[in-house]
Amino acid sequence: MAVPVEEAIAALSTFSLEDDQPDVQGPGVWVSTERGATNSPIEYTDVSAYRLSLSEDTKALNQLNTLILEGKDMASVLYTYRSCVKALPQLPDSMKQSQADLYLETYQVLDLEMSRLREIQRWQASAASKLAADMQRFSRPERRINGPTITHLWSMLKLLDILVQLDHLKNAKASIPNDFSWYKRTFTQVSMQWQDNDSLREELDDLQIFLSTRWAILLNLHVEMFRVNNVEDILQVLIVFAVESLELDFALLFPERHILLRVLPVLVVLATSSEKDSESLYKRVKINRLITIFKNDLVIPAFPDLHLSPAAILKELSMYFPKFTAQTRLLTLPAPHELPPREAQEYPLTPFYFNLFIYLIESLDKMILLLCLLFFLVDFFLSHVFFF
Repeated sequence: MAVPVEEAIAALSTFSLEDDQPDVQGPGVWVSTERGATNSPIEYTDVSAYRLSLSEDTKALNQLNTLILEGKDMASVLYTYRSCVKALPQLPDSMKQSQADLYLETYQVLDLEMSRLREIQRWQASAASKLAADMQRFSRPERRINGPTITHLWSMLKLLDILVQLDHLKNAKASIPNDFSWYKRTFTQVSMQWQDNDSLREELDDLQIFLSTRWAILLNLHVEMFRVNNVEDILQVLIVFAVESLELDFALLFPERHILLRVLPVLVVLATSSEKDSESLYKRVKINRLITIFKNDLVIPAFPDLHLSPAAILKELSMYFPKFTAQTRLLTLPAPHELPPREAQEYPLTPFYFNLFIYLIESLDKMILLLCLLFFLVDFFLSHVFFF
């Protein structure tokens, strides 16, 4: 039996709405103007109230989004890392008797810096494990029918992009191995005074392997993903989504487009770990489409003053994945430094300058932006006008 509106209002007016009681309506949230909103301002906490079968997916989404935020902090720590070895004092010959004290103090200083790298090492292992578990969850037969949502696809791609950025930063930072080599020497001197240092030495060896191995994070992700050999389907879904988004211009903003370009070569390498998987992938995505995408974007920004090349990533990762070396058409894509001057004119370099200009607008202040813009305009003018 329906209740009249007047009686319902009168009944509601008798309720006490104190500060410690929940609000029926809840706080207002903003409306997203994006073509496809991939973030929830309330972290999907209202799903349980609707009794939908999405609780497992939303829980996984919240975990991925939390890892993405933590990963951005890790990337900032690694990007802003500066070597402190040059700032360490050196004792003159007259004070050589205090060498042991200097080793101890140097070790204490460097240990604080190495603790940040250990935290990144632990975080990437945890993030790779959770990302692999999420992919394996969608590889179950009952989950293959509908597959992940667009929001879930973007979350997985963003977390994978964070791992790629961390690996690229670790490879590019020459100050990190310099500090670590000094840290290891001081540890050898200091550890002689300690009774039990086996655990510390083992932790030091693990950190050395992590820092000295190129693409160690992606190799660890590959191991986690293929503990259960049924993640090929979700990898192909991610590749198809990235290719179609780039071809149909689904990514409105350049940072989103750069995410797709950074993770696409990694996904292609991971998805072609065997000849059977390669045939299945290239039936869904023709190799010419991948070549066109990689040729249109020779260089993409990883950070304001650090860039990477998708073609170069393919070539470098092929050394770790022997099955991928059969893809000669992808491996023959030239990296930017391998292009002869005349052949470089055939590549659409103008979008690269435009993309880089947009990225600088988003990340640098006006003074640095003007200087960089002037440099790129002069370089573009000289390379295209005075080439012949």
